[in-house]
Parts: sequence; structure tokens; C-alpha cells
Amino acid sequence: MERHIYLCEDSAEGIFSAIYKAYEDRYGHANNEIRIEGNDFNRELFCEYHRVETDYDRAVKVARTICRDISDAAYDFVHRAACSWQPEKADAIYHFIQEGLRVGERVMNHLTAPHMQTLYAIDRNITNEIHAFKEFLRFEELENGVLFGRINPKSAVLPYLADHFEDRFSGEKWVIADTVHRTVLIHGVNQHTIYAAMTEADLEELMLHYSAEEKEWQKLWKVFVDTIAIKERVNRNLQRQMLPLHFRKYMKEFSD
Repeated sequence: MERHIYLCEDSAEGIFSAIYKAYEDRYGHANNEIRIEGNDFNRELFCEYHRVETDYDRAVKVARTICRDISDAAYDFVHRAACSWQPEKADAIYHFIQEGLRVGERVMNHLTAPHMQTLYAIDRNITNEIHAFKEFLRFEELENGVLFGRINPKSAVLPYLADHFEDRFSGEKWVIADTVHRTVLIHGVNQHTIYAAMTEADLEELMLHYSAEEKEWQKLWKVFVDTIAIKERVNRNLQRQMLPLHFRKYMKEFSD
């Protein structure tokens, strides 16, 4: 039978919209597949491709169905996977929801199912990246007193950092910008954190000026790091193991 492939936006809302459309069309789940639009793949014979526009109302209906008919934990699991950079997440989430609607919350224990193995591998990767940025994120003080940090994650982990830094810096004004996915967290003194999208113009404006004290601290930090290093005992492999290159882009001690 002819297969139907649904192409969607790379977001939780986009994937949920495609899942809603696949259920609505009733071609049969065995004949359907969901893919992220824009990823390179060879078009196949005897396949009909459907481009699905993101529909937030439909996405919300799918989210509510997951919470109601499977579990809240299943929704958290699926949403976290949807934030991953890995393209195979879309079809794995589709299969997960099919199985979940059949067996309910027990689907979380179906560890041998191929789609569950895929989702757990994705969840492990994104969880590791979330924890890494909690440890490695650096704040820099701007002229206006705002603490400013930048990250360049593979996955869209920024929303999962909000509670951590809101708890630890509740009395500070701070901003964390994801320069890859063009999103930002904004926190005022003793206020709730706001999550928002950025444009190209917003990204350009992020090149703000540091305070005089921050510049001095950056110089002192570089001198300290260089001074305590013992050249004869430098172990580059161990350094990369403890602090992968991916996380060093905005660290001053690794910049010129």
C-alpha cells in the first residue's frame, strides 16, 4: 500500500500538529511516517508527502490527550524528546503515542520496543546536555548591571534551565540567550522567568558592553588559569573528557 509521510516543523508543536493530521487522515498508522522538514533524505517511490503547517490549537489537543489518556509523566517525556536535535524523534514520538493510547501509562515500561529505545537514548542525550549547561554556563556583568549568559546547545534545552537559575539567582536580573535556536530567558529581581523567541536583529543587539569591573575580572581569570597551569602536565584528552569542546565557545579562558 502507498505510504504517507508527514513533514513537519522541528518543534513539539510541529510534531504534535503532524500527529493530529495523521490521525485525522485515517490512512492507517502502519502506512504513516512523520519526519522533520528540512532534514536531508531521499524521496521514495510509492510515497505521498504531506507538508503539515504548525497549528497550535491542534498541538494543544494532542498534548491534552497525552496527559489525559496516558499520563503527565509521558507528556514530559515526549516534550523533552521533541526538544532534541535528533530527527528520528518525530516518528518515535508518533509510535509512542499510538502505543500509549492503547495501553495507557504502562507504555513507559515497554523498554524493548524499538521506538522506546530510540526515545530513551534521545532523553539520555538531552538530559546530559541540560545538566552540562547548568554546570558550565558563565554569566557576565553588563554595564546596566544585568548578568548575561550565552549557550550554544545542540538541543533546545533553554526552557529546562529556567527553574535551576531562577532558584539560585532569584534576587538578580539576568538573561540567558540560546544563540542556536534564537530563544532567550529573561529574569527580573524576584520575578518569574520569561521565555521568548529572538530575531536576527535581537541577536545582533546581544553584543552588549561589559561593566568595567567585569572586564577586570575577566583579565584576572585568564591570568589565574594560565598561571596555575603546568605545561609539562597538560593532558588535552582529559580536558576534553571533563569539558568537551562544544561547551567552550563562550568561556573566556578559552578565547583570545
